[in-house]
Amino acid sequence: SMGVAAQVLMEYSGFAVGDLVAGRLLGAGALLLMFEHFFMRRSLLKYFSQPGVAKDILLYGVLVLLTQLTFFLAIQCSNAGTAAILAATIPVFTTIWDIFVKHRAPQIREMACTALAIIAVVLITTKGDFDSVSLSLTGVLWGLASSVAGAASNIQPNAVLKKIPVTIVVGGGMTVGGIVMSIFFPPWAIEEANWTTLSALFYAYIVVVGTLVSFLLYVSSLKMISATSASLLSCFEPITAVVLSVALLGAPLTPAEGVGGVLVFAAV
Repeated sequence: SMGVAAQVLMEYSGFAVGDLVAGRLLGAGALLLMFEHFFMRRSLLKYFSQPGVAKDILLYGVLVLLTQLTFFLAIQCSNAGTAAILAATIPVFTTIWDIFVKHRAPQIREMACTALAIIAVVLITTKGDFDSVSLSLTGVLWGLASSVAGAASNIQPNAVLKKIPVTIVVGGGMTVGGIVMSIFFPPWAIEEANWTTLSALFYAYIVVVGTLVSFLLYVSSLKMISATSASLLSCFEPITAVVLSVALLGAPLTPAEGVGGVLVFAAV
């Protein structure tokens, strides 16, 4: 659903990829850090000054930036549905890394679950209409690059999450990524975009729900389950979009979406 909101803003409101990435990361990161400082009364300097923490958060911020930038470029070069399908390959790269690091053989169960998750996302996002998939070479490459960076951002923060609160990890990383992107695309100086009430609501949705809430919950899960399991669970996102469309908009549930939903549950 966040990808759809981004596609609408790019196609109909004139937002550039850089505008969306800079705004969502800087906005969400700043909100999280302000929450920690003003409401939780935590000293950010105390956490950032711990050995290795600043370096880990800096690296996490770069990975988050690369994940988001390449994901939005995949949407721009193809469409939101295609980008979502390519994002479903994150468990593949996470599993490959786990196999490489632990020097183990791939398990049939995890390979089957990953395959089911990818098939499910394909069915849900296309509604069974495979002509809607835009497989331009550039879009596919950006989408796969986003998956690689996404897998890396799933694995990298595990160590620092054991030292400091997850909100500071996510907020600090997003702020780092947002500051870097704002050098080239300052969100306070968006000139070509067509600001309307609807576009402002979409923009706020991307920052608050699609970034702040989703990242916070996702990274929190990494403290309890493996990166591979977390990436598989992220395949529930298209199901959420379908349920909301059916419940709030009265959209019909297609057979392909129904089968895709069953496959997601089977995968996890």
